[in-house]
Amino acid sequence: MAEDSDTVLFERRGVAGWIVFSRPERMNALSPQMVRAMWAQLAKVEADPEVRVLVLTGQGDAFCAGMDMAGLEQANAMAARRRSREIQMLTGRIAELSLPTIAAVGGVAMGAGLEICLACDLAVASEGARFAFPEARLGMIPCGGGTQRLARVVGLRRARDMIFSGRILDAALAVEWGLVNEAVSDMELADTVQEMAEKIAAGGRIALYQAKRCINHALDMDLGRGLEYETECFTTCFASGEPAAALRRFTTPGPQEEVTVAEADGPAEAPQPGDESPRAEAEEEGPETLAVEEVAPPAQPPDDDYDEDIFE
Repeated sequence: MAEDSDTVLFERRGVAGWIVFSRPERMNALSPQMVRAMWAQLAKVEADPEVRVLVLTGQGDAFCAGMDMAGLEQANAMAARRRSREIQMLTGRIAELSLPTIAAVGGVAMGAGLEICLACDLAVASEGARFAFPEARLGMIPCGGGTQRLARVVGLRRARDMIFSGRILDAALAVEWGLVNEAVSDMELADTVQEMAEKIAAGGRIALYQAKRCINHALDMDLGRGLEYETECFTTCFASGEPAAALRRFTTPGPQEEVTVAEADGPAEAPQPGDESPRAEAEEEGPETLAVEEVAPPAQPPDDDYDEDIFE
């Protein structure tokens, strides 16, 4: 089922929620109204217990071509400051979302579009994708977190190269620089991202969020403080009950490292000569590893701070 908020669409595909920028006639450029719609949609997605991973993508030939520049030539300094803070708050919201996020980049990701890509945990690009920060050529700089997140992803010298010159990276170079995780054909993009989302969703929801928190702050703390933070997040996982529920499935007497389906069902009868039952064939091939049962935490209602009027 799809929901439409004019320029922002939402569709749930199994465990993944897909937010789609739907302004193809403007290459999905972010208008102030679109930013507000995105903000409201993120709160709804985070509160949905059925959504385990969030995917962001765009319609048409672009992921997102950046901030809508209409009227910006007449903006004064305070209006420009407000626009910067709006984009920063959006990318910060994406970066701190309690769900893993994937950018599915088909086509152009420039300016604010690239900043959204950088705010996501993972990124997959189509072979025709292009990435750039062209702001300096317009007398501006990236203002939605680009100067900060790009350097953390690709390194200082490469960040300077892209931001100073407006250099455009194709998908292959974006993979080489670590800007995206992988590049696939245009036809494979959606399926590849959906498969990635389903693999990620096999983890516990709280465990994934705590891992995301640790990784997000890894470069902001020295090693000692980072290790303390990791221990606190590890402790929070156990407080949630997820590990107890999962590990209980593996509890078994003896020094065995892994519980198998046969062991979990109790002692197996010795196969008789000529026994060609499915159980006997399975034992000859080797036991199947028992999958960990997923434990979904209760839905968290969106905070009052995250209503759609935050920018008013």
